[in-house]
Amino acid sequence: MNKEPLFRLTSVSKSIGGKTLLDNISLQIEAGDFLSILGPSGAGKSTLLRLFNGLDSPTAGTIEYQGKPLFSYPMTGLRKRVGMVFQNPVMVRGTVRDNLLLTQRWEQPSTNLAEETLVSVLAQVDLSPAILDQDTKTISGGEKQRVALARVLLNKPEVLLLDEPTANLDPQLARRIVRLIHQLFKQLKLTIIMVSHDYSLLSKYTTRIAFLIGGRIVEEGAADILEQPSTETVKTFLAKGAI
Repeated sequence: MNKEPLFRLTSVSKSIGGKTLLDNISLQIEAGDFLSILGPSGAGKSTLLRLFNGLDSPTAGTIEYQGKPLFSYPMTGLRKRVGMVFQNPVMVRGTVRDNLLLTQRWEQPSTNLAEETLVSVLAQVDLSPAILDQDTKTISGGEKQRVALARVLLNKPEVLLLDEPTANLDPQLARRIVRLIHQLFKQLKLTIIMVSHDYSLLSKYTTRIAFLIGGRIVEEGAADILEQPSTETVKTFLAKGAI
């Protein structure tokens, strides 16, 4: 008996106001994949990512999660299992602690997060417990990105969706964040789907790559397609350094 993929997208398209953002995408993602979605600005990468936890819905085609239609799941529960970290991390007014405690809103009835739980999740993202009572206005962009990641991890997700998490960081910090993400991927046995513009940053860590150009997946496969792409579109794209 064949095991169902974690996600199955079949002939998925997305249009807004007559403009096609995604065009006839079929893709399977297995549990334990670290999939990098690469492509130029405006290719539809973030739009595609938002489909995986129901933040957006396709205008055509089907999406299945664990063998069931994605939209048959209660959305609150789905977004707990399939967590998303945005390019620009959203911080509510207050301290880092206040932001981490937002995860209690997932629970009915609400549960109290123990101090050791907060300290533990901060350690997972390489942050000191001393940051807990800092105002989020005073922390750096890299720290905000890791607080946002910690907030998602408190929900114990199966899947992490990451939308350009290093886009606004300097190269050294970007490498540190990607190493951290890979460490969490291995330690927590997560499935990761990450949008990026920087293929060189991900080449050592990703297990699979999908190139999205003009709303279409033009090539998809193991990470070594970066070295030996099979399509002229991707060869030209890489040669131009377009990512």
